[in-house]
Amino acid sequence: MKYKKLVAIALSVGLMTACGKAPTTTNEEIVTEIKDPVEITFWHAMNGEQEKALQKLTKEFTDKNTNIKVTLQNQSSYPDLQQKITATLASPKDLPTITQAYPDWMLNAVQDNLLVDLGAYINNDKLKFDNYDDILSSFRESSKIDGKIYGIPFNKSTEVIWYNKTLFDELNIKPPTSYEELTKVAKEIKDKKGIVGAGFDSLNTYYTTFLKKEGVVFDSKFDPTSDASVKAVNYYLDGIKEGYFRIAGTDKFLSGPFGNGTLAMYIGSNAGESFVKQSVGDKFEVGVAPYPSKPSLQQGTDVYMFSSATTEQRTAAYEYLKFMTTTENQITWAKETGYIPVRKSAIDSDQYKNSGSLIAPILADATSDLYTNPILSGADSAFRESGTVLESILAAPNTDINKKLEEFKNSLNSIWE
Repeated sequence: MKYKKLVAIALSVGLMTACGKAPTTTNEEIVTEIKDPVEITFWHAMNGEQEKALQKLTKEFTDKNTNIKVTLQNQSSYPDLQQKITATLASPKDLPTITQAYPDWMLNAVQDNLLVDLGAYINNDKLKFDNYDDILSSFRESSKIDGKIYGIPFNKSTEVIWYNKTLFDELNIKPPTSYEELTKVAKEIKDKKGIVGAGFDSLNTYYTTFLKKEGVVFDSKFDPTSDASVKAVNYYLDGIKEGYFRIAGTDKFLSGPFGNGTLAMYIGSNAGESFVKQSVGDKFEVGVAPYPSKPSLQQGTDVYMFSSATTEQRTAAYEYLKFMTTTENQITWAKETGYIPVRKSAIDSDQYKNSGSLIAPILADATSDLYTNPILSGADSAFRESGTVLESILAAPNTDINKKLEEFKNSLNSIWE
């Protein structure tokens, strides 16, 4: 694509005019003690209660580490954050110390030696990360790029079933554990109560998860016209046509229809718990269950450190990341944001399980079989395009599916080039 070529050219020119590539971190370069005041900058995309929780924990860190100032800079949204990172890579001196990001956003940064390999810090005897292996293995592995630890897992989530427990109890229905059961339960609710049975908040997540269940990987070799793809589309489309499934559409998220009683259950992020509670109020009891298939998609960002930071800033940022990911602070973060604690010890703790969080009791099951889509250049664009295509089909049930999927195939060919 022309855009990709322009980005590559901009990166090359920017790097040539900058002060040069920073050296790869070695044990000799690592500062093990912060003696003088140092400031670090953190680009993030947290809003609402999530931003408040981030600010609260950050203040606790700086109160305990008076030599370190952490400047939080909200980039509004994930798309805006990704765009700013991509644009700023051409001018490394303008990058923050650390940033939230998905791994595939960082591929150019790795190629141009703009990220710090955090393994050197984690394995440093004086700075060692407290029980790094306690972080869920799927989170740890997904934050690696080319086998190196460039990211620290931070705000993680997966999808769960949010359901009207009052209604389910009335009909003596249990939450579904498979796509087949989801169809059966949704049909029964539609027949008996006259309301839509179910829906998926994120169509691209539904699509790639259905494919994964079918043994198909969503990568540059994937064919949208394949039998598995057609099966994924028709599964949802049949429900739309018969009225037991729906999409978010203009509602954007299904927590609204769910809260007003026109939708019996929906599959959405566990991090949406506060929105579910706000939407439902005291109208009915809310239930939550693991995603209706195994596996389920792991979502959420990691935190990456740029090599443009000074050695003192790197150590300060590393200490900050260690603090944010302790068991205690992950419990606090999870309770106040709805995100999954990144540590197994936090998930298994009675403090978290008894915190009042609806997802806490089922989280061990919900995270037992997480997967991630391959980390490839263009993966994010391809993933988003899948949702756009699927929505265009489901919003117009009489559309020509084969034609749409053929167009999708052409789009993906352009994205993966």
